[in-house]
Amino acid sequence: MSFTLIDIAGVLIIYQSLVFLFSTLFNRNVKPFFTKILLGICITIITHFSYMLLENQGKIAQIMLGPFFGFIYGPLYYTYTKSLTIETTNLKKLAFHFIPAFLILPLLFSSKFQNAINIIGLLATVHFVVYLLMALKLISSYRRQLYNATSSFHKISLFWLVLIIYLQLVIIFVSLLESYFQAIINTDLFILLIYIFTLILIHCFYFLGLKQIRLFKGFKETDTESGVSTEYSIPEDVFNDYVDKLTIYFNTEKPYLEFDITLQDISDKLSISPRNLSHIINKKFKMNYYNFINHYRLELAKQSLNESEKSIKEIMYDSGFSNKATFYSVFKKNTGSTPSEFRKMKKSKS
Repeated sequence: MSFTLIDIAGVLIIYQSLVFLFSTLFNRNVKPFFTKILLGICITIITHFSYMLLENQGKIAQIMLGPFFGFIYGPLYYTYTKSLTIETTNLKKLAFHFIPAFLILPLLFSSKFQNAINIIGLLATVHFVVYLLMALKLISSYRRQLYNATSSFHKISLFWLVLIIYLQLVIIFVSLLESYFQAIINTDLFILLIYIFTLILIHCFYFLGLKQIRLFKGFKETDTESGVSTEYSIPEDVFNDYVDKLTIYFNTEKPYLEFDITLQDISDKLSISPRNLSHIINKKFKMNYYNFINHYRLELAKQSLNESEKSIKEIMYDSGFSNKATFYSVFKKNTGSTPSEFRKMKKSKS
């Protein structure tokens, strides 16, 4: 039995996926739903590349199962994204997304459809890409909701998942080049490139999907789809009363000094519903919750930079910012300068 460089890369993919699979299965921590979907992606990769390895070695008949996996991966990515962004998921609705894969499977074993395999493969690719785009849209909606509900979300923004999805899109693009331009390109080189990208993908899922994620229960599905309606309103006297209540609370209690204070936390303290609270912040202060909180933090940071000799890092934490990247981003966006530049300018004027 001889192994090519591509076969060796395939074995590495299977090995890394198995390590990922068993290290997660034997982890004693409670496994949330998103982890189980991640294991499903892992098992699919193992099955897919084992099939290709056996096929390359001539151990099994050449049954064109590639489209089947194409119809499986898309819903898996979408389901995984949904499990991270939505508080509760309807398993029956999610199962519906996998029906096309199992409808197409019998056709791949039929000789009558072998002539149409390229068309089926193209449909599988389009299906996969559509689901990846749906996942990106879901993340975008989720992030908009984060701005209306949390004050610090760098750990739960799912930026790493966006990178993984874009990497998967690159793999699809390279696969298309290999499939449709075989006559003019070195196919072995492109296949090896696809395998290398897949290895990177598996490592990203492991080190980013499991190691760096801060568990977050997600939002209700209706929240990520709609948000606060611009037509929503509350009586003027109640509105003004809530504004006064919110302003007094922020000036006296300074809740923005808590690193991860959420809209729900303030809602509980003031006995104002999250929807009313979000509406007030949007309409009265012309900000979303994230900018509203960080406005107070920024003003305190600017005051400290002017009046104290504390280090910038100390001022950052004292003002309620828990992340350097967020602090510098908010500061630069609102003042046009970095904290150190702002301090120097103020000192030069005094």
